[in-house]
Amino acid sequence: MRREVVICFGLAAITLALFWPVNQHDFINLDDPDYVTDNPVVQAGLTGSGLRWAFGASHANNWHPLTWLSHMLDCQLFGLRPGAHHLASLGFHIASTVLLFLALNQMTSAVWRSALVAALFAWHPLHVESVAWVAERKDVLSAFFFMLTLWTYGRYVAVQVLKSKVQTLRSASDKTQPASRFTFHVSRSAQPASIFYLLSLLFFTMGLMSKPMLVTMPFVLLLLDYWPLRRFGLKTQALRLKTPCNLLLEKVPFFALAVAAGLLTLRAQHLGGAITSLGQLPVGSRLANAPAACWAYLAKMFWPAKLCVFYPYVPVPTWQAALSALSLLCVTLLCVAQTRSRPWLLVGWLWFCVMLLPVIGLVQVGWQGSADRYTYLPLIGVFLLLGWGAGDRRLDSFAWRLGLILGAVVVLNACLATTRAQLKHWQDSAALFRHALQVTTGNWLAHNNLGTVLAEQGKLDEAAEHFRAALQINPGYDDARNNLGRFLAERGKWDEARAKLEDLVRRNPRHARAHRNLGHVLLAEGNTAQGIAEYALARQLRPDDVATPEDLAAALIRQEQSQAVLPSMREALELLPTAEMRAQVAGTWAGQGKFLYAVEGYRAALALQTESPEILNNLAWLLATCPEANLRDGAGAVRLAEQACELTRFQRTVMVGTLAAAYAEAGRFAEAVATAQKACAQATESGDEKLAGKNQQLLELYLEGRPYHEVTHPAPMGSASP
Repeated sequence: MRREVVICFGLAAITLALFWPVNQHDFINLDDPDYVTDNPVVQAGLTGSGLRWAFGASHANNWHPLTWLSHMLDCQLFGLRPGAHHLASLGFHIASTVLLFLALNQMTSAVWRSALVAALFAWHPLHVESVAWVAERKDVLSAFFFMLTLWTYGRYVAVQVLKSKVQTLRSASDKTQPASRFTFHVSRSAQPASIFYLLSLLFFTMGLMSKPMLVTMPFVLLLLDYWPLRRFGLKTQALRLKTPCNLLLEKVPFFALAVAAGLLTLRAQHLGGAITSLGQLPVGSRLANAPAACWAYLAKMFWPAKLCVFYPYVPVPTWQAALSALSLLCVTLLCVAQTRSRPWLLVGWLWFCVMLLPVIGLVQVGWQGSADRYTYLPLIGVFLLLGWGAGDRRLDSFAWRLGLILGAVVVLNACLATTRAQLKHWQDSAALFRHALQVTTGNWLAHNNLGTVLAEQGKLDEAAEHFRAALQINPGYDDARNNLGRFLAERGKWDEARAKLEDLVRRNPRHARAHRNLGHVLLAEGNTAQGIAEYALARQLRPDDVATPEDLAAALIRQEQSQAVLPSMREALELLPTAEMRAQVAGTWAGQGKFLYAVEGYRAALALQTESPEILNNLAWLLATCPEANLRDGAGAVRLAEQACELTRFQRTVMVGTLAAAYAEAGRFAEAVATAQKACAQATESGDEKLAGKNQQLLELYLEGRPYHEVTHPAPMGSASP
């Protein structure tokens, strides 16, 4: 037992040290915006409305409610600090590694082989993508529940077999004699077999709700029944599992859950338009790509070079597909022929092949040819094959034992070095996509995403070159066309921008961001009605994109000046009568000194979205600091600000500062001082010197027993409030 504890600690410690640099990594601009950085529902943390959204959403073209909840919990605990999100994913990876070792050791009693498999799983460079990419939380979370399912299923089988042995001993003994103490204790420990079965079913359900790739797990459990659990030939008085039919019946609940999860996922992908149609990618091409992809993954496992985040789809020649399929068949037949003496060969090989089926491209989602993250769980089968194959020969030679140990040390150290090198490419979007362009050709997605990074850095000309390169490689790539249109608009080339965006929305009417950017161009050209209509279309296509009302308000304010903006804002409100739009209008009214309208607007927004921390905060700030004394309401401001801080677990410095101002307006200066000090400390800790300075100024007022009141107009939407 002491040896197992040391191994668990060693696996955890080395894995933590290996991946520790992710603590300094940033979010990336591929999928992370959908999952965290541009997702207001997730950023709000764990709320009742967020819980309902997680279970009903098909956002990001998937149904994985537990993954959404894990991201919400991260945002509630850590805000948008990327290092904390990365470390949470690393924690799941470490836990899965330890659980894999425990499950295999429990099933096989082969300590060092189980440790080798777990170490390969933890440290292989192909698994960097799953650990170092925040959006792939679904990988590490589903793997965690996968390992728990393995462990509890192994316990279920062990307890069931133990119970059978006890019953056999009892039936063979003299029934007139009392049961021995050994039989009594074993019998007691053998009672809860059904509990472990139900637990394995529960963990499997949670795994499916994290990532539906686990739909093939019932087949994996059947493989484990064959080896190492050897249940296919188990014949006892209690169990009588003489044929595979009994084992299949035992797996019916698992298969039913897998089918349900698969159907929900297909529905989500269909609604999101993520599934590539047969017209775009014929059945023949899919069938050709599948066997070739299997061998490509195996090749990368043995020689993990030129790994990157996205591999463009490249058609596989017919001869290569036929040769790949034939070789897969030959390997399978070879494994079948060795089942009596080496059953682990067939189990490991089929584990790999079966677990790849959902992501091999038969149902093509997107245009990637392959993805390193798809190997996260399937490669365990190959690691099993290697781990048990290394010890297949009788270890009666010291030289042979020494060679195996040295070989394992060399392989594991190579994994550690390669993984650490691969990890450097994931530090931010610029590094990730520059590396992708270095190791692949024709990578239109890498060009587009690198262009987006450069545009954010103000390098617009260089960004435009990458957008044009992406379109040259893939003329149908709508995101690059949209980004190029946005670049042209930022350069003031309105005619060119409008032409590209109008062409895009004609070909793809579902592209919400193109509609939004076209709306911006039309507003800039003075076509207010049509511009607002485009924003409304964007909102209909992406109702969860709260940036749309904000962008519309900003565009209207840029387009018109002073009082002239209000008619356009009212027109926008008629087309987009959402809480966010009402809040934007209220902020505009506040900025123009129409404080009564602003208060009413915020209250109307709050009636539509009662748990919005931002709206609560902005109304509280207005009630606490409004220049018009008749509109100030200290008690009401405290109630709203406290609710906003509770919803955000007092992690948002801006809202903590608003609460301090509300306490001061209500005359509760001791609480105002304490809260303002907390806001100063948070701002200093986060490195926001401007916010820290603002709160320090307000703290000095509260120490003097004076509340803070805006001299002119309170800042709209809380953008400048402390």
